[in-house]
Amino acid sequence: MNENEVPTSGIDDNATESNSAGGGKHSHIRMWLFCSMLVLALVGMGLTMSTEKGGWEFWVGLLTFYGCVSVFWAWQRARRTGDPVWRMVRKQVYHWSSVLLIFAILVVFERTEIISREAASDVALLVLAMACLLAGVHFEWTFLLIGIILTVMAISVGYLEQYVVWLIMLPSIAAAVWVYFQVHKRRAGKRGQSKSTATTARSHDAT
Repeated sequence: MNENEVPTSGIDDNATESNSAGGGKHSHIRMWLFCSMLVLALVGMGLTMSTEKGGWEFWVGLLTFYGCVSVFWAWQRARRTGDPVWRMVRKQVYHWSSVLLIFAILVVFERTEIISREAASDVALLVLAMACLLAGVHFEWTFLLIGIILTVMAISVGYLEQYVVWLIMLPSIAAAVWVYFQVHKRRAGKRGQSKSTATTARSHDAT
């Protein structure tokens, strides 16, 4: 190595370790957010089945929470990939704002007694499921799992007895958590392999 050449391998290794630590922290945050989204969906299902008026207000609040989580993940991804933050966040805001507009129309329908409050709660759950499915296709794959769970939930609540709904939903959520961890584990392995390959290439270049 030339005397005037600045050794960069140590700097690169430190940067890699820092990124790995940050990625691990973000992974734990994503895991807890995903589990929280599933638990809150179960709470909403319980309210929908146990109260005569349904869980209308809860689904509106859950939509807001899901939208905030989606925007937060888009912001994290933009920072990690170096893409323009506002461009990614703007798409999220447009998506979830349009869903909120549909919820506002449901409120008008319910207040003018075009549909009952219980029916509005069921429709809100179905609209939220569709919003999550579309978010999973276009933005973040995790929402695809949430959307599938909410779709199964909406169908079950509409057609089945309460105890049967719980018998279906609890294993379904357990399966969603299992799929999430399997996909996360596979992606983490691929990232580790690519980082190892990059480190090996840098060490060969240094020599």
